[in-house]
Amino acid sequence: MPKPSFRFKQFTIQQDRCALKVGTDGVLFGAWVNYDGANRVLDIGTGTGVLALIAAQRNPAASIDAVEIDDAAAEQAAENAAASPWSDRVRVHRMDVRRMQASEPFDLIISNPPYYAGYSAAADDRVGLAKHSDELLFDELVDAVDRLLSPSGRLAVIIPLNREKAFLQETERVSIHPIRRCVVKYVTHRPAKRVLLELDRTGGAVQEEELTIERTGPFDYTTEYRSLISDLMLNF
Repeated sequence: MPKPSFRFKQFTIQQDRCALKVGTDGVLFGAWVNYDGANRVLDIGTGTGVLALIAAQRNPAASIDAVEIDDAAAEQAAENAAASPWSDRVRVHRMDVRRMQASEPFDLIISNPPYYAGYSAAADDRVGLAKHSDELLFDELVDAVDRLLSPSGRLAVIIPLNREKAFLQETERVSIHPIRRCVVKYVTHRPAKRVLLELDRTGGAVQEEELTIERTGPFDYTTEYRSLISDLMLNF
C-alpha cells in the first residue's frame, strides 16, 4: 500500500489526498526531461506536484506553473510546493488546462498525461480522472500545448509505447515534432512499455535513446537508471 508521504533528497511529497501517488513513471520522466534554458515551465496534470518540484530542483532559474483539475490533489500539490525549498518559484493552480490562458508563453511544457483510452474505467472516479483519457484527450492536450507553448519552446511527455503513434498524429497536426525519444523497459527481459518524448516546433533528426530500469527484478537497478535519478532519490 502506498505510503502517505514520499521523501526525496531535497523535498518531501505528501500524497494521502492524491488519487495517484508518486511512482516510477513520474520520477523517471522528471529526471529525464531537459530543463536547460527554460525560464518558464508548465506542468499539466501535476497530481502530487512531483514533476513541478523536480523541475524546480533541476533548473534553479525557472519559474514553474503547475495545473491540476482535481481539488484535493491541487490543494496538496500547493502544500507540497509551499513546504519545498522552491516555494517562491512554484505556483499550483486548480484549473482545467483546456481553459487556461497565460500572459506569456512557456519555454517548456511537461506532462505525465492521462492516456488509457479504450481501457476499462477505474473503479475510483478520481483515479479514473487521473489515469484515463475520458477527461483530457490527446487532441485536447495538444491543442492546449499549441496555445501555451512559445515558438521556440519544447514539450516533453511520457506515454505508453502503444499510444505513441496516436499521440504523434496529434502533435503533427499542430506542427510540433519529436526531437528526442527514449524507449523504456521496466525489466531487461520484458518488452518495452513506455516512451519518453521531447518535441518542438522545428523538428529535425530525432535523438534515439533506450533505458532499462531494472536488470533482473525489483531493486536490481541498472547503472543508467541510478545515474539518472541519483540527485533526486534517497539511497541512490
